[in-house]
Amino acid sequence: MPKINIPQRQLTIEVKAGSNLMNSLLEAGLPVASSCHGDGVCSMCRVKVTGEVVAPANYEAEALKRNKCEPDERLSCQIEVHSDVSVATKYW
Repeated sequence: MPKINIPQRQLTIEVKAGSNLMNSLLEAGLPVASSCHGDGVCSMCRVKVTGEVVAPANYEAEALKRNKCEPDERLSCQIEVHSDVSVATKYW
């Protein structure tokens, strides 16, 4: 089972392969900003992810660009966790 490491909170959670990153963080009790409830529109759930993740689909890439996200940021609502990753964001 993959692990999500959250260094800012000194926390590591184990999730089922294919779990949605945003939902996994919320289930662990971490706040995740969002006004679109995970539809990939608002980009408030942006995080910095290190580790192996699938490249953003066109829809996510456009949302990241439209909302002026940093080049190393991803939308947590659009990421499926298949291997160990580390996650950080400005609001934790």
